[in-house]
Amino acid sequence: MKRKIVLSIAASDTSGGAGIQADLKAFSYAGMRGLTIITCITAQNERKVLSVYPLPTDVIEVQAEALLSKLKPDVTKIGMLYSKEIAECTADLLKKYRIKKVVLDPVLSASTGDSLAKKDLVGSIKDNLLELTYLITPNISEAERLTGIKIKNIADMKQAAGLLIEGGARNVLIKGGHLKGKDAMDVFFDGKEDGVLLLPKLEGNIYRGTGCILSSLIAANLAKGKKLRESIDLSKRILWSMMLNSYPLKGSKVRILGEPKDIDIPPKNLDRERFDVWLSLNSSVKRLIKILPSSFIPEVGVNIGFALKNSKSREDVCALKGRITRAKTYGVLKFGASKHIASIILTAMKFDKAIRSALNIRYSSDLIERIKSSGLIAYSFNREEEPEYAKSTMEWGVSHIIKKYNRIPDIIWDEGGMGKESMIRILGKNPKEVIGKLKQILD
Repeated sequence: MKRKIVLSIAASDTSGGAGIQADLKAFSYAGMRGLTIITCITAQNERKVLSVYPLPTDVIEVQAEALLSKLKPDVTKIGMLYSKEIAECTADLLKKYRIKKVVLDPVLSASTGDSLAKKDLVGSIKDNLLELTYLITPNISEAERLTGIKIKNIADMKQAAGLLIEGGARNVLIKGGHLKGKDAMDVFFDGKEDGVLLLPKLEGNIYRGTGCILSSLIAANLAKGKKLRESIDLSKRILWSMMLNSYPLKGSKVRILGEPKDIDIPPKNLDRERFDVWLSLNSSVKRLIKILPSSFIPEVGVNIGFALKNSKSREDVCALKGRITRAKTYGVLKFGASKHIASIILTAMKFDKAIRSALNIRYSSDLIERIKSSGLIAYSFNREEEPEYAKSTMEWGVSHIIKKYNRIPDIIWDEGGMGKESMIRILGKNPKEVIGKLKQILD
């Protein structure tokens, strides 16, 4: 199968945190073949930009000739251009080689605040590149300079997006991470319909290269054949996971984006409550992996779940889609992923809405003795006593125990049955409490 090609026309960043280097990182993650045309060579680090050397336009043109005379990119991403001359040269190259699908990230300054553009660049972008752009992805500051309006809220972002559409861009994504509030709010506008995309902020840090990575991920997902809104949404969630896995530079608040991990990519279309439940469970799974002995993992694997406050169905319970194995491999967190864990939690919540989390581990008589000596309350049920009318063993077993003892214990276990593995289940108000009870057993 032919591998998709994404071209980046942008500057080199000596620190590797942004620019061409970041673009190639994003393309590689997405499985794309990345091509590059370098516009400038910058000397910069996480603290400041020391120098910018714009390449002569004939050097830029010969790079394009070397690539585009034989290859046609599926999508092209444009980053730092620095000057009017380079912007005009880039526009001429797009026309000459008939490059159609262009994602423009109008870089004007570095994350340090240092300028990466001459004063004449903004006008040249508006005059020469907007009409050739499929999607433009300015941040608040860049959108203000491109439109001349002060942006303080969502309404201003929508107005600015409209002006960029009027200027020739087909689609606009204005990144609102610098606006005040707990959520990073981005505005998308295609000339007919607008939308606001939300993800909670990761506060207190400066992240290097986020604009470069986001626009490059969008370009890569477009090259895969995904629709624009889907590409933007997925790319934002991947970037969020890279920010979550970022690492600090010594003596600086700046963080370098880490590798995106599947478990850290938030599911799409989560409201704030679902996101908070997902994130709480996400951090708990990582802690669980560190402390969980392989000997505690049953043949069917370990799962852990966390329910919304007023859960009514399995779709309201977040759990692992792909249980933890003895090799410590596991899947992603998803609402509606587990029937087993959801049944336990939902049944317990019928008696006490505060009991919203559960975890299963391997049964053994030794573990039961450890549980009893730990001070935790543990009760068991016998599968052979399950009535024929029962629709679910877990619903019946949990309900049976709670009614019999008139309380919700810390532990519910059974010794299995025909074709059913014996199991221990730990219940609690949240994943942190559940893992705390597991640690109590371990200690």
